[in-house]
Amino acid sequence: MNPRTIALSAALLLGGPGGLFAQAAPPAPPTLREVLEIALRRNPDIEAARARVDSAHGEQRIARALPNPLLGSAPNQPWQYTLTLPLDVTPQRLFRTRAASRGTDAAVDDATDVERQVKFGVRQAFLDVLLAERQQDLAGERREIFRRLLAADSARLHAGDIPQRELTKAELEEARADADFLRAVGQVHAARLALQLLMGTATPDTGFQIAGDLTYRAVDVPADSLGQFAMRSRPDLRAAGERLEQGRANGALATASLFPLPVLTFSHSTQVFPKGDVFSFGTRNSVGIGFTFPLFYFNGGERKLARAALDQSRITIQRLDAEVANDVATALDAYRSMRTLCERYESGLLARAQTVLETARYAYGIGAVSLLELLDAIATYSDTRSDYDRAVHDYWVAVYGLTRATGREWVP
Repeated sequence: MNPRTIALSAALLLGGPGGLFAQAAPPAPPTLREVLEIALRRNPDIEAARARVDSAHGEQRIARALPNPLLGSAPNQPWQYTLTLPLDVTPQRLFRTRAASRGTDAAVDDATDVERQVKFGVRQAFLDVLLAERQQDLAGERREIFRRLLAADSARLHAGDIPQRELTKAELEEARADADFLRAVGQVHAARLALQLLMGTATPDTGFQIAGDLTYRAVDVPADSLGQFAMRSRPDLRAAGERLEQGRANGALATASLFPLPVLTFSHSTQVFPKGDVFSFGTRNSVGIGFTFPLFYFNGGERKLARAALDQSRITIQRLDAEVANDVATALDAYRSMRTLCERYESGLLARAQTVLETARYAYGIGAVSLLELLDAIATYSDTRSDYDRAVHDYWVAVYGLTRATGREWVP
């Protein structure tokens, strides 16, 4: 029997018709951890950084390679064969390989720094999607409230309990709520596309779903030691230090290139030279040595270029030191302010806003309050919910901002 037929029969026997559909169930929405793993594999910036690391490894291999010998032949009477071998055992090789090694280390740290930036971007984009979805849910809930209000006011108008202007006001608010919902849908689509762009998705989808929730959870950080952690853990600082050492090695290489590079030569002739001639020892073989020496050019350009690169590396380190201190201070201030705000919301503001809304809806239903008072209660509840969601979003962005500023993970 055909194996495909056997598989279909087994699915029908074990699970009935639903067994076939269970096999085609869509995959579960990815979590933040899974989204990060995908981004670290597919993000084009990370791929480009890894390609630069491969290029640096290639340059290091070139710097370590020994020069190939040169074989020559002179079609003369008698025939002569020569083998020339540069003796690459001088200080030039030492400083050349050292500079290439420091360049490779800097490229590796650069790739790590790109991953640091991409991780923060992905986390922020993930939180943006969660916030946009919460805003969409809130807009939909607000639209549903106004639809129910419009239906109730229509019945009250027919009963003669309210004037026409009250119904018109409710219709305008319902139309405004519809427009707010459509804008929220557009923001969700834009946030999803931005996240998939960072993930390296070839064909982004506005229906892309993720698994997560905007909930507040306290994350403690050693505020007094963040600057020290950043100085030890930031990969961009390490890369700048490696480039400083590379510049020093290049400067030493430019100076070492002034020393002669010995070249050893082996010669063989098809004719034995008789003894007694000048430089003749009665043999077909001979050994010679030569070297290059500075006569017309003394590597002034290379040395000047190395000094300029060294100065640039020092300036870069100074700039990064100031930038790291600024990043840590800014991220810490954002973390403290957002944590304080979230804790205030968690202390009961949301529950009180919900209670005020339900009370106003009940009072409006029995005619105890006006439509304007009900609309004010709805706006207060919506603003409170929206501000809370944004505060939680900004809190987690600040937490991950501390991770980016210090180069260390603080979320367990």
